[in-house]
Amino acid sequence: MLYVTTRSRNDAYTAPRTISSERGTDGGMYLPFRMSTLDRKQVMELGEKSFGQCVAETLNQFFTCRLTGWDVEFCIGRYPAKLVDVSHRVLAAQTWHNQSWDYAWAERTLALRIGANLLPGQQPSNWLRIAIRIAFLTGIFSELIKKGIADPAHPVDVAVPAGDFSVPMSLWYARQMGLPIANIVCGCEEDSGAWELLHQGVVKTEGGLPENLERLICGTLGHEEVSRYNETCQQGGVYSLLPSDAEKLRSGMFAAVVSEERMAGSIPSLYRTSDYILGPVTALGYGALLDYRARTGESRPAVLLAERSPVCDGAFVAQTMNISLAELKEKLK
Repeated sequence: MLYVTTRSRNDAYTAPRTISSERGTDGGMYLPFRMSTLDRKQVMELGEKSFGQCVAETLNQFFTCRLTGWDVEFCIGRYPAKLVDVSHRVLAAQTWHNQSWDYAWAERTLALRIGANLLPGQQPSNWLRIAIRIAFLTGIFSELIKKGIADPAHPVDVAVPAGDFSVPMSLWYARQMGLPIANIVCGCEEDSGAWELLHQGVVKTEGGLPENLERLICGTLGHEEVSRYNETCQQGGVYSLLPSDAEKLRSGMFAAVVSEERMAGSIPSLYRTSDYILGPVTALGYGALLDYRARTGESRPAVLLAERSPVCDGAFVAQTMNISLAELKEKLK
C-alpha cells in the first residue's frame, strides 16, 4: 500500500516509511492513498474468522508484512480482547488481556513484529498505532458479529476517551473501511479543543490542539482546509468553520466533556449498579456515552473500548470505591 499525507496527495510514501517516521517531508500525517474497503459480504465473513486472523489480514493490507493468525496469537495471545456485559445494552471491549494488563503492550509487541525499530519506552509511529488499533477493531467486530450484536444493517455506537484523538480517528477509518460503526462517542477532559471544535465549530489554537484533529479535517473537509487549519495554528489564532463544514466535521461524531470529579464518581456508581469496575481512562468514554444517550435518546447497543485494566490505576480506583487495593485486586479476579 502507498501513502500520502494530510497536507498533499502529490508525493507517495512506502509502508516502511510510515513505520519509521511520524510525518512526511511536507509535515503532514500519513494516510493510505486509497483505503481498502469491505463490502457487506466481507464484513459478515469476519464472523467466521479468529481474532488473530482478522488482525493479521488487516495489518497485511496496510504493511504487506505477511502475518498469519498464528503469528498474531504467538505475539499477543489467542484471546487478547474480551467482550463483557456492562449495563443497558453496553458491552466493554477489553483489549488489555495480556501480561501487562494494558493494550499499549500489545500495540508495541505487534509494532516490533511488523518491523518497527523502537527504543525502550518509545511509542510506535502515529500511523502504525492507528493501523494496529484498526486491526484490533476488526477482531472486536468479528466477535460482535459472531454474537449477533452487530452487522451492516445494525451498526453499534462506540465510546472512547478522546486523548490525542488517535483512538477516535482509528474508529473513523475503521468505519470508512466498512465496519458497522454508527456514532463515535468521545469522552473529553475539561478545556478540550476537540470538544470545542466538534460542538462549536470554533476553537482557539494557542497552546496546541490534539494532533490527530488534522486527520479528521483532512478526511471530512479536504487538503485545502488542512492548509488553512495549519496556518491558523501556526499563528496561534482562532480556527472557525462555516456552519455547513462544522456539520460535516461532526457527522457521526459526538464529544462530551467529563470532569475529573464526575469520572471518579462513575467508578463506584457503575460498580454498585452493574458489578463492573471501570478504570479512569475508560470512565471518560463511559461518561460521554451517558451524555450521548441522554441528549439523543439513542438506545442501540454500544461498545465501550477499554484499553487499560483498572489494576493499572489500582490506587486511584480503590480510593474512589473506598476499599483497599487488596480488596480491589480480589474483586478483579
